[in-house]
Amino acid sequence: MRVVNLLLATFVVASAFVIYELKYESRELKQRVAELKSSIRAERDAVAVLRAEWSHLNRPERVARLARKHLGLQPMKANQILTPKQYDAIREPTPAEVAARMLGRSLPDNERQAAIH
Repeated sequence: MRVVNLLLATFVVASAFVIYELKYESRELKQRVAELKSSIRAERDAVAVLRAEWSHLNRPERVARLARKHLGLQPMKANQILTPKQYDAIREPTPAEVAARMLGRSLPDNERQAAIH
């Protein structure tokens, strides 16, 4: 009977030690989770600030002003827009069109459009 009591007492002490360790570990994990949540919140706030700054920097009027100042670009004029016929007259032929011309053939419209793009 003494052996059983000794084993039970040892089991109780060992169980208490294991429970204490688990409780301590769970507190550490809860603290780590709280730190991670705080870090995630801070990163989301930083991303929101960066998005706001990005949209501020990409305003069309700002980009146009910088283009005029640093690149000498001006807004497009109506006479700069080409019709499809004008574009065909000035563009360089694609390799497929050059090969077709060399063979004395012409490309079908769908192949011609695919060769352009």
